[in-house]
Amino acid sequence: MSWSESSRARLKHRAAVLRLAFAFGAVASCADAQPSTPAPSTSPGSLARPRMTARWVSTPPVIDGRLDDRSWQAAVPVDGFVQRAPHGGAPATQRSEVRIVYDDAAVYVGVRNFDSAPDSIAQQLGRRDAEDIYSDWFFVGFDSYGDRRTAFAFGVSPRGVLRDSYLYNDDDDDAQWDAVWNVAARTDSAGWTAEFRIPLSQLRYDVSGERGAVRPWGINFSREIARTGEESFWAPTPADAPGIVSRFGDLVGLDSLRSASRVEIVPYIRTQVETQPPGARNRFVPAQQLAVAAGGDIRLKLPQSLTLTATVNPDFGQVEADPAVVNLSAFEIFFPERRPFFLENADGFAFGRTRTFNDNDTPTFFYTRRIGRPPQRRPSGANVTAVGLAAQTPILGALKLSGTTPSGWQIGSLNALTSRETAEVLDTLGAVRDAAAEPLTNYHVSRVRKLLRGGNAGIGAFVSDVRRGLADSALAAQLTSSATIVGLDWESAWQRRTWTVGGVLASSGVRGRASAIDRLQRANYRSLQRPDASHLTYDPARTALGGHYGALTLAKSAGERVLGSVTYEETSAGFEANDAGFQFRSDFRTVSSSLTYRNPLQSRLARAYELGVFSTISDNFGGDRIEERYAWMVGAEFLNFWTANLFGSFSPATLNDRLLRGGPLATRPAATVSRVSIESDPRKPVIGAAAYEHTSDASGARSDGAELALDWRPVPQARVRLGPSFQIQRTTGQYVQSVADATAPSDFARVRYAFADVTQREARFDTRLDWTFSPWLSLQLFLQPFASSGRFTRFKEFTTAGRFDFAEYGVDRGTVTPLGGGAIRVDPDGAGPAAPFTIGNQDFSVRALRGNAVLRWEYRPGSSLFFVWTQQREQQFDDVRTDVGAQALRTFSDPGRHVFLVKFSRWIGR
Repeated sequence: MSWSESSRARLKHRAAVLRLAFAFGAVASCADAQPSTPAPSTSPGSLARPRMTARWVSTPPVIDGRLDDRSWQAAVPVDGFVQRAPHGGAPATQRSEVRIVYDDAAVYVGVRNFDSAPDSIAQQLGRRDAEDIYSDWFFVGFDSYGDRRTAFAFGVSPRGVLRDSYLYNDDDDDAQWDAVWNVAARTDSAGWTAEFRIPLSQLRYDVSGERGAVRPWGINFSREIARTGEESFWAPTPADAPGIVSRFGDLVGLDSLRSASRVEIVPYIRTQVETQPPGARNRFVPAQQLAVAAGGDIRLKLPQSLTLTATVNPDFGQVEADPAVVNLSAFEIFFPERRPFFLENADGFAFGRTRTFNDNDTPTFFYTRRIGRPPQRRPSGANVTAVGLAAQTPILGALKLSGTTPSGWQIGSLNALTSRETAEVLDTLGAVRDAAAEPLTNYHVSRVRKLLRGGNAGIGAFVSDVRRGLADSALAAQLTSSATIVGLDWESAWQRRTWTVGGVLASSGVRGRASAIDRLQRANYRSLQRPDASHLTYDPARTALGGHYGALTLAKSAGERVLGSVTYEETSAGFEANDAGFQFRSDFRTVSSSLTYRNPLQSRLARAYELGVFSTISDNFGGDRIEERYAWMVGAEFLNFWTANLFGSFSPATLNDRLLRGGPLATRPAATVSRVSIESDPRKPVIGAAAYEHTSDASGARSDGAELALDWRPVPQARVRLGPSFQIQRTTGQYVQSVADATAPSDFARVRYAFADVTQREARFDTRLDWTFSPWLSLQLFLQPFASSGRFTRFKEFTTAGRFDFAEYGVDRGTVTPLGGGAIRVDPDGAGPAAPFTIGNQDFSVRALRGNAVLRWEYRPGSSLFFVWTQQREQQFDDVRTDVGAQALRTFSDPGRHVFLVKFSRWIGR
């Protein structure tokens, strides 16, 4: 989250209890103390910026938080902070005094935060980058490029907890960016102090010759006081005006700056023991297995403020596992990226998004989880008795170039190579063979963007290319051999970036054997074989497929009160992004709009509030109306720091070109959605939140879900979070299977489509326990028991194209004969000529547990030691167990897979 988002972000419902914003613009705080004269008000592009002078020192300060070193005496202090919230433009109620010195190795920042109530300073402990602890904060941001668009932010709490972030596009941020730096903080009778040491190697800048800065750096400071919700800035940064980095002041006096160290190396070694439950063991999966691995990262600082990062055999064993889910749809589930190598500088590869406030099925052009994905082919069949296959495809190595040049070029380029994976297969005759599961694959993504008009405009390009080595015929029949996307985007802003207009245009092309391309044509997010879609062309002999995506947005993206956007998007039927990206559907044209009124400043009734209305209208390329939705929202943060949100939407009946998974059009019944959430005061040691959502449609389908959240901080070192959630959903049109039948209607392409009603129940209990021994040593425990059950009833057949009509088997048509084990035999026309078919048991119950414990010790800046225990337990049943809450808790007694891991890494640099 960026400095710019604090007021609006406080209005958003957060499922696991209030996440205080990170970077320059979070929920902040204040106290009565020595107010000072505010710095002069500035705006982007204005010359009236506050200025600060840095001093070169031969002897750097000792980083102990005391501010008693002689080097600080040579520094020129600045103060005069101005509130951003709750009383924007007013002087800060507490005085802060900041000094900066530097030497040949680092920049040093000394901070004195006065506080008239030092015993009330919020100082909960948390591990590094903890965004949602109850604490005061102080941040410093360096625009070392001097481009007024990008900056590096470093923050500290009174207990010495570190946070850092990379700011880009003036008011966006990448909180996953981690630098190697040091800080110390102390509290005393006057308030609290902090000393930062930020190595020059962690900042990107250019110098002319051996010494001499090319241009002044941008600089700003932010202070947050948790108990009163005040945040203030040295260079004024209003909450109701655009721009964050563009409002920075100037840092001068850098004439003695030297070039930074060019190389950083972070090698690691990891050892782990993995145990398997009895049901998962076979000839290739032993009960216990020991593994040792080594690898590392190398970072090289290049000219023009670019960084080249290489990784060899990267390891992500400390990363939290994905939650357990039950997916009854035909669409892939999107899981967020958690691996540090791919999260760092992810903004440099962002493409395809305009500044709309109402997204609609926009493709994700670079979905990094495709790299190192699970193998895409798992051998199966009646003669297969055991399979040994890796859970993930190893990444052999990756190379990443990123940065912004002094001339305004933003560059991101990544190349990754994943290994060829084979599965060991044991057949019924006792023979063992190898079967190809994943080909050797090269992924390449490049993104460049040129900033124009002082950062108020930009034009960019994007290319992704995936190449697979498909020597194995089984893989060649399933996967494409190559997939390429090229694209352009542009944006222009005016009136101090209050208004923006931007567009995207991209083209895709995939190649492969006819069978692989046929799979793409018939995929449910495309469905070119639909019998009633005259605008689509299906050709099973194709060996290539191509398409395009385009978007255009006009947005009022900043301003005191009103925000809004109007967006047009279209994705052609042949567009394919799922090799390197993520795509929900194709063949649609959408017009969406958004209008929001917000008040980010405190009033008599609330600290902040926001009202919004939204609309979305979508057609496919054949002119069929496939979506129409109108929504509204209201959110407020009250004077007592409680927040509440209301949301509602209405969708009139439209057509549905995906319900039959390649069959003719159906109707999507009219539907409504309502949601309410409330959250208590985050300043208290016990915080609660609750949310409820109800969905219903004209066919009788409905869904009710509730979430609760409890955040308890019994002592500053400990935190307990509980998040139970429950949902019950009744579906009236669940696809079951399709059956070819010569007696079926011709407009159905001689296919019968079987459906059912489903009642599904789910329960989930998220539990997190954090114990922070120090900002450098922490223990985190996470447990997520989960259970789901589904009962299928009223098996029926879709009857009328363009409608939502069904005939129940055994009641409205045909006969149903139970076969035992939950399966049924359906004769669709009774004594008629249609052939009977079988529907297997569809009922299910699943319970699973995901958990991990991570002890993390950062024994020196940039170097860590991890002790990790992860567990996964899962059981599946063919009957319906409706007591999902009790089932979720029973997962603790189920057998599971356990991994015990120790990982040691060392940062080598300066």
